[in-house]
Amino acid sequence: MPAPLLFGIRIPVGRTGRPQLSPSVHRDAAVAQARRLTALADILGLDYVFSGGDAGLSSETTLALLGAAKRLTVVAPISVAAWHPALLARFGAVAGRLSGGRFAIDLRSGPHPDDRRAEEFARIVRGLWAGDSVDVEGEHFRVRGLRPSVQPEVAPEIVVSGGWRAAASLAARTGDWFLHPGLDPQEVPARLAAFDGEAAATGRDVGFAVAAAVTFRPASGEAPTGIHGTPEEVAERLAEYGRSGVGLVVLDLADPEADLPVFAREVLPRVRELEHARALAAVH
Repeated sequence: MPAPLLFGIRIPVGRTGRPQLSPSVHRDAAVAQARRLTALADILGLDYVFSGGDAGLSSETTLALLGAAKRLTVVAPISVAAWHPALLARFGAVAGRLSGGRFAIDLRSGPHPDDRRAEEFARIVRGLWAGDSVDVEGEHFRVRGLRPSVQPEVAPEIVVSGGWRAAASLAARTGDWFLHPGLDPQEVPARLAAFDGEAAATGRDVGFAVAAAVTFRPASGEAPTGIHGTPEEVAERLAEYGRSGVGLVVLDLADPEADLPVFAREVLPRVRELEHARALAAVH
């Protein structure tokens, strides 16, 4: 029986979707809002929260969100240009141990396909989380005999977001998830087949995730990007992702505080009904 489709939500830090760096009271209010949304997502049964923010706020925000949840995984945005991998590995190990393994990172790099920084970064972090002695002689990072000062009980997952051209190849080599932005369900099979081929060539099994903007109202005028319509229509479209081989859908909701309860009450149960019906049809 296929695994049920997992769901996450991207939580903005601040009204613009970006952290409010100044003055600090705006930042504190933004983080408090993100905590409320994380607690709500946790209660309503989502699996992941993707923390908004940049490298300057990710550690602070992530710890705040981890404290607001009891079961879901908090995914922190990590800029490999702003963090040193040894520092991130230590932070991730501590966050993972304190949260019982509910910490993950969303690895980000530059837009250039020849950028090796992210891969070197991931190799060092994975080695330290595994408790190994790490030796890397790269273009951007050089370490020899580096050992972890703290080791997580379970290595955090690494998500590689797909907003830059080399992301899919990097995810196939180093990630646990490849998060593709804004992909229509009909486009998934071809993209997934190509991605699975890359991952299989390196002997790895990597999950395929899709970010989806969701609006609970019909389109008016020019059709917006993403998924829109009644909760039942949205559920049908999301279930298509699962049938196409997607393992995780990360929701971008226009108004998370208002839309998240609608998703949990009216959309998620319908998705599960459709998954159950598909499983029964496969048996018969």
